[in-house]
Parts: sequence; C-alpha cells; structure tokens
Amino acid sequence: MTRDDYRLLGSVVKTRGFSGEVVVRSRTTTQGINESQKHVMIKIDGLLVPFFIVSWQSLSDKEIILKFRDIETKEKAEKLKDNEIYLPRAEFITNIKSDKDDLSGYQVIDVRDGVIGKSTGIMEIPGNDLLKVEYRKREILLPIQEGLILEINSKKKLIRVNLPKGFLEI
Repeated sequence: MTRDDYRLLGSVVKTRGFSGEVVVRSRTTTQGINESQKHVMIKIDGLLVPFFIVSWQSLSDKEIILKFRDIETKEKAEKLKDNEIYLPRAEFITNIKSDKDDLSGYQVIDVRDGVIGKSTGIMEIPGNDLLKVEYRKREILLPIQEGLILEINSKKKLIRVNLPKGFLEI
C-alpha cells in the first residue's frame, strides 16, 4: 500500500490511563467506523508508521480511545501525542455505505457550487452505490466514492461533496 491508500482520520490529543491508551479526535464523525479495524497509520517524522490495534472504544461521535500493541505505558503513549492518525481509504467508503439507511434528508453541499439539495436515500447497485439527491425538482445520482463524498456530518445532517466541474449541467 502507498500513502495514497490512506486518509486522515484525526490526531492523538491525549493519553488516557497508565496502560498506554490514547484518545484520538476525528475530523469527522467516527460513527460507523469499523471497530474491527486491525491497524492505523500514525504520521511520525513525515512517515506513515503502522500501529496495530488491541482495543477500540468510542467516547463520542468525534473521539475514540485506542490501545496499541507494544504501547504499554503512559510514557510510550505520550510520544504519540499530536501525531496524525490515518485509516485505509477503503474504510471511509465502508463508513459511508454503513450509514446509507440514515442519509435521507441530509443537506448536500458542493465545495464549489454550494447547496445542491437534499438527499433522498441510496440506490444500491452492486459495486457502485449511488446517493440520490433532489436537485432543482429532479433526482440526480452521485457515486459513493472517495474524493467525491468528502464528509458526512450526522449531527448537522450534512453531506459535503466535491463534484467534477460541469457535473450538475449534465
């Protein structure tokens, strides 16, 4: 795997307890992230270094507690503080798909064009699920894929997208 196969989840904000656990604050919601995830990458001195997860506990929709193999003390965990945590890109797409039943009624906003409309659900096509969006009194379909869907904010019922230029004119 290369660096492009990973996406920023958030960063280590503090240690917890004395057994080497760390608190990770996510840039987006952590709801739906697969808790059976076996590893994350931590950016140390500009390099992504794999850390294998022993346990994963959700604190809130933006914070999780991670316990890593070979990090048994608070002192070792302190060295990870303020470092960025990355997950495989495929994991983020899985997260989007796992929330598909709850996406109706979310406001969809494009980074260039602003508010597009409201999501009305998911059209399931094997290998290519599509987000249905009400746009100017018609339905458009957005592929659920990395790079196109940037963020799903469950609290604000908002989906941020980055549509290719001219996509809405088709």
